[in-house]
Amino acid sequence: MRTRVLTALLLAGASVLLAATPAGAGNRPPPGGGGGAYVDGDGDPTATAGDGTANPGGGGSGGGGGGGGEGPPCEWHVVIEDDFQMGIYDVDTLQTQHSATGRWLEYWCEGTGAVAVDGYFIIPEGGLVDPAALAQQALQSVQIAPPAIRTSPEESGRLYVQIPTWLWIDSSWWQPYTATAQAGRVWSTVTARPVSVTWGTGDGGSEVCRGPGVAWSPGVDEDASNCTHTYRRSSASADGGTFDLSATVRLEITWTSNAPFGGTLPAITRTSTLDVEVGEIQAIGTRGD
Repeated sequence: MRTRVLTALLLAGASVLLAATPAGAGNRPPPGGGGGAYVDGDGDPTATAGDGTANPGGGGSGGGGGGGGEGPPCEWHVVIEDDFQMGIYDVDTLQTQHSATGRWLEYWCEGTGAVAVDGYFIIPEGGLVDPAALAQQALQSVQIAPPAIRTSPEESGRLYVQIPTWLWIDSSWWQPYTATAQAGRVWSTVTARPVSVTWGTGDGGSEVCRGPGVAWSPGVDEDASNCTHTYRRSSASADGGTFDLSATVRLEITWTSNAPFGGTLPAITRTSTLDVEVGEIQAIGTRGD
């Protein structure tokens, strides 16, 4: 069902237009062959409003003359030069709308005035750009490798029962990740920030740690880490003689745009898994004579 057409309001001394979105406006030139295309053959905005005599509104009321050069002379006028400066709002959501070039056009016929194009009196040059959709595109393009797992004792060696194993994510991985998507002059940038790690220890246990964990180094207090796990049995009886140690990092997503728009998107995760061997330390006792 088509939404209402344009309505002009006067708010705080500024003329603010409410625009209903014409479906597919960014993918076609003005109908009827007149007025010049505001999108070129490659789909790029031309930022031009040429002259013509055709009637893009068809034979309905307020449409002027017929097509094929008949009827009053018509031309495309630039109504809004910059929709960052002059707000265009959807009549239903009251959210700002933005064209690829920032310009909005109307089709004007001599003796008739503005003529509706497919039911709309104002057209976004180059088509509408949805900043939220751009944010989703940017998120899909974010390059985030699986997290780099570190442990002490070292994950490449052997872990031991009854000894707390320190767990952390390498600091070179634990950082914000950003990506930007752009259409015309509108862009949206997403930022993915790691916030917590869920460790699957492979022995049936799990640990949830806020932050990356503390990296072990010589001289660090044994109680300095807030992310440890103590194995109570060895991995000797497990498949392959090892446990699957996994780290699933939760990343929270925010986005901004020059439209301006912004907010949050659903969190994403990245997971790494490695095999660790957990052994027992054999105590050796001596008996005095």
